[in-house]
Amino acid sequence: MSYIFDKKAKLVGRTDKGFLWLLNVHDDWIHDQYGESYIYYGHIYSSLNPFHPLSTSITGYFHDVDSKKWIKVKAGVAKFNPENIQDSWEDRIENLIKIKFKTGVYKYVKKNG
Repeated sequence: MSYIFDKKAKLVGRTDKGFLWLLNVHDDWIHDQYGESYIYYGHIYSSLNPFHPLSTSITGYFHDVDSKKWIKVKAGVAKFNPENIQDSWEDRIENLIKIKFKTGVYKYVKKNG
């Protein structure tokens, strides 16, 4: 079986907890037992590490089909502000990506005296 970098999935979670969990698109979410819930359908993308097609512990970026917004997912969990979930979603994926450049070798010299 080959590993993949993106797939259809959904993010689900209670409205009062501040966490959304990644599920496979066909997995059931028993929201009736948990009260009010968020359910977002879309795609999960991993730019660095391929994953098993049935995996849900993915680190990457989730793109919601309905709103066309993005949220970062780490190990299958997306954190959000329970008071205003819209603060956690971005219109563009570029707003979520941070790039660090490592240039050269850094040497620290201790001055005597």
